[in-house]
Amino acid sequence: MRRWPGTEKEISKLKDVSAFARTGIARCERGCGVTYLGEALAELAKVDTLPALGQYIGNLREAVGLANMAFHVVNAPRTVEMDPLVLVTYERQWVRQYMDQDYVRIDPIVVQGASSFLPLDWDDVDRSSTRMRELFTEAESYGVGRRGLTLPVRGPGGEKSLLTITTYESEREWAKRRLSLLRDMHVVAHFIHDRCLSVSGLRTNSARPRLSRRELQCMRALALGLAPKQIAFELKISISAVRLYIRSAKSKLGAANTNQAIATAVQDEHVVV
Repeated sequence: MRRWPGTEKEISKLKDVSAFARTGIARCERGCGVTYLGEALAELAKVDTLPALGQYIGNLREAVGLANMAFHVVNAPRTVEMDPLVLVTYERQWVRQYMDQDYVRIDPIVVQGASSFLPLDWDDVDRSSTRMRELFTEAESYGVGRRGLTLPVRGPGGEKSLLTITTYESEREWAKRRLSLLRDMHVVAHFIHDRCLSVSGLRTNSARPRLSRRELQCMRALALGLAPKQIAFELKISISAVRLYIRSAKSKLGAANTNQAIATAVQDEHVVV
C-alpha cells in the first residue's frame, strides 16, 4: 500500500506542510485573484518532487487564506500498482482517524466528487442522515473546516483527481468569496493535477505531436488569461480560427479540456507563465 502522506514518518510531516514559511507565494488579501493566481502558477512550475508539491499546497493555503487544502488522485494509469495519492494540510490526528476508520468509503465529498464533472459545494451535500451529520461534525472538530469546495479534474487516459479547499467563513463571507475561489482554484486544480502526476510517476509520458506556431500562440494567450475574441484580435485572425487551433492543440496534448491543455503545455515547456 502506497499513500503519501501515509506512513508514520510521513504523517509526522503534516504539521510542517500546514505551517510552512511563506516563501514563493506572497500572502493574498481578498480581491487580488489575478496577482496570486499568476504567482501560484509560476511557483508550481518550479515543483519537481512530491514533498515539494506538498509544501506548495501548504504555501498556497496560507496565501489564499483557507482553513485547509487537499489534493487526491482518484485514478491514474499506474494506480493499479500504486495506492491513490493524497496530499493534505489537515491535522495529522484527523488523517489517522480518517484512514483508520476507512472514511473514504462513505465520505460524500469523495464519493460524489469522484463521479462528478462539476464542482461540489459542501453546503449542497445531503446531511440528513445521522451518520453524515456525525461525520461532518467530527471533521470540523479536527479543524477540517465548516465550508468547502471540491473540484474534480479529469485528464487523459482516465486520470481523475479532486482538489478540495475549506474555510471557516460565515455564510455571508462565503457567498461573497465563493465564485472567485471557484474560478481561480478550478484553474489551479488542473495545474496541480498535471504536475502531481508528472512528478509522482503515476503518468507514463509518451511523445506528443509538436504544436504548430499558431497553436502555440493560442495556448500561450490562453495561459495569460485572454479570451478567444481577444486572441483573435491580437493575432489578427478569425475567432473560428482561434477555436480551431485550440481544439487541435487539445487533441495533440491529449487533454480532456482547455484547462488541462494549458497545464500540459506548461508542463511540456511549450508555454511559460
